[in-house]
Amino acid sequence: MMTEKILIVEDEFIVAHDLQMILQRAGYQVAGIADSVKSALAILEKQAVDLVLLDIYLKGRHTGIDLAHQLMKNQIPFIYISANSNEKVLEAAKSTFPYGFIVKPYRDRDVLLSIDIARYRKNNNHNMKMSSERFMRDFIVDISMKSLTWQKKILSIASAFQPYVPFDFIALSGIGKDKKRYSEIGITRKNFDQYDLFTVSEFLKYTGLSRNEYNTINQLVPETTADAIYIGDDFEKVKKAAPMKNLIANTYHLHSNLVKTFYLENGDQISISFYSRTENIYQPAHMELLNFLAGTLEKKLVHIIELEKAGKESSLQKDTYALAKNNFENIIGKSTALLAVLDKLKIVAPTDTSVLITGESGTGKEEIAKSLHRLSHRNSKSIVAVNCAALPADLIESILFGHEKGAFTGAINTRVGKFEEANGGTIFLDEIGEMPFDLQAKLLRVLQEKEIERIGGTKPIAVDLRIIAATNLHLEKEIAKGRFRLDLFYRLNVFPIHIPPLRQRKTDIPVLTEYFVQKHAKSIGKHIPEIPKEFIDRLLQYDWPGNIRELEHIILRAILLSSNGTLDINCLELGAKNDEPIPQNGIKSITDNERDHIIRVLELCKGKVAGSGGAAELLGIPATTLNSKIKKLDIQR
Repeated sequence: MMTEKILIVEDEFIVAHDLQMILQRAGYQVAGIADSVKSALAILEKQAVDLVLLDIYLKGRHTGIDLAHQLMKNQIPFIYISANSNEKVLEAAKSTFPYGFIVKPYRDRDVLLSIDIARYRKNNNHNMKMSSERFMRDFIVDISMKSLTWQKKILSIASAFQPYVPFDFIALSGIGKDKKRYSEIGITRKNFDQYDLFTVSEFLKYTGLSRNEYNTINQLVPETTADAIYIGDDFEKVKKAAPMKNLIANTYHLHSNLVKTFYLENGDQISISFYSRTENIYQPAHMELLNFLAGTLEKKLVHIIELEKAGKESSLQKDTYALAKNNFENIIGKSTALLAVLDKLKIVAPTDTSVLITGESGTGKEEIAKSLHRLSHRNSKSIVAVNCAALPADLIESILFGHEKGAFTGAINTRVGKFEEANGGTIFLDEIGEMPFDLQAKLLRVLQEKEIERIGGTKPIAVDLRIIAATNLHLEKEIAKGRFRLDLFYRLNVFPIHIPPLRQRKTDIPVLTEYFVQKHAKSIGKHIPEIPKEFIDRLLQYDWPGNIRELEHIILRAILLSSNGTLDINCLELGAKNDEPIPQNGIKSITDNERDHIIRVLELCKGKVAGSGGAAELLGIPATTLNSKIKKLDIQR
């Protein structure tokens, strides 16, 4: 018997009463019914609840979204109930991170399924939180006991923090009982698994400051040691109050800051100041993790500090430490935007949590999915990739779920579907936004019940698999248009990963270019000893609507047209074949960009689709998929 206690916040009596009946019949406790934010808060003051069903439009001047912000602070899960699922409402609701969304009019099973999804999301969040806390605690204890230099211990702990408290720079200060600093070091992130640790002397050399100038700036003010999160306007204010923060922020292009001070058993203080180039990144959950770890760190940091004091006279053994093997094959780059994605992968990969990967066409969503599978405990089994946009409409259900012999005309044999094929492993549903609406309900059942049913089958078949989905569509817009199920979105979107477009990670273009030149020059049999600076400069000036896929094809074309081992800048026709100018308020639609891109590749391959040197090979997709896209996009050959 379920014992979850649920509060209903709904100002329509009939709707509220109906919800109460649905919940009570299903075995839930109803904590009460509130018709306004004020009455809801009064109930919440008197009793604890496990979940809130929350209407957006309520009596009084406050809305359900206003109450949602309070529920977020108190970490109470909630599900919105509304007759409106238009894009504007969904966007406002999304900013409060609800656990689900029920659209009026609803059926009993819609309500109960949404509660099931909310429970899953809540348990998943709790498990992820507990897992991260346990991992960090055990890691700190383990690393403190190893026979390592103090530098390596500090760097190891810092790198372990990265997925949970992300940073591009750390300023670490040791403060004695006399309230004076006795140690200062900095840590910068250079790559996914690479960090620099440096001293004040090296910092002075880098910034060009004298020791006296540094001492004048480096005042020990409360803003440098008091536990706090500085984002947005608060970050701008703290830079004025603490000149050293301003210097660090300007030197390393930083936009957010979190400060946590640990009070050691020997009376010392260790202040750790995390900085990030990403705005508004630090949240209360980050501070909550640090507070949880405070007891462990305060015990173990003493030993590391004593090691540092003992080795004070000796110089650092190395300036840079690589702390882990890079497990992300074919994911090239070291921009802050890309590293943030890889940090998320590191957190979610070992779990069975569903992942929704979003991003424009050509950003590398399939490579991210492959890395997720490779880093998971399911990596001994296969990952089965399905492009939902390329499946024939009359066969998609059979391909995904399989069919029994004689289930329909032409079913001369039993067919095992993709979900059964992926049993024990991972299924990657690319372009999930293109899945037919009626089949989305079946997918939701697979997620909820862990079972499928073949066409013509008489009993369900249990499947044990992880679902990774990807889309280049804005799913909230698809929901508002009635083309994508809200309940499926909330079930898939438990751990979203957004892949930034190439125009937002242009610092990766030089390293991507080098990678593609080496890859394709070797396969073609050409030798390209170097890449001209003006060639890279031209690439950096372009906004890449086709993203990494477009970059690779441009590089391949340049190699094919090169002579004497030299890449000719005049061979770069960036955006030259676009028939329409890019609108002032944005770029072409994803569909138009994809169409232009396929046409360019077909021209390069002289119309050849399949086989060696064909467009499908260059695009990295099956020839059948490319032919489907050519037909769908009305490309004349």
